[in-house]
Amino acid sequence: MDEMKKKEHDDQKLHIAAFPWLAFGHFLPFLHLSNHLAQLGHRISFISTPKNLRRLTEISPNQSASVTMVPLPLPSVHGLPDSAESTSEVPFHLVPYLKQAYDKLQFPLTDFLQNSDVNWVILDIAPHWLPLSPLNSVSTRSSSAFSVPAHSLSWARRRTFSAAANSRWRT
Repeated sequence: MDEMKKKEHDDQKLHIAAFPWLAFGHFLPFLHLSNHLAQLGHRISFISTPKNLRRLTEISPNQSASVTMVPLPLPSVHGLPDSAESTSEVPFHLVPYLKQAYDKLQFPLTDFLQNSDVNWVILDIAPHWLPLSPLNSVSTRSSSAFSVPAHSLSWARRRTFSAAANSRWRT
């Protein structure tokens, strides 16, 4: 009987892909959410460009082993500096070129999702094309996409922590 419960519990664990917009105000809330979901026992594929993933591991070296960084090289776009991979590296007037390069991640991301066992995709507001790509393909697995604005994640995190702090004093 214990063996059946363990199998049922393991079947409830998900493989979740997180795909934030190329800005640190989006990366960090997604990383916090990813680590929290990993603590709950889910596997996370955190998808971004190589340079951004390196920076995130420097900022947050104590990540869960269940969070796997998945690098997708940012395609080049005329007008975008070759080394630019986030909004912190370009002036505001070049951000549209960064968005064009981000949109070109559609095909490598679709390829990753179709060749993995991802159940959920948590995406940011930027990839308008994602729900139409891999999740509509014929597959035997169940998939869902959730669009989560980064500011909502930040608010929810603050709210959770402040509620937890307040409950300590109400015993």
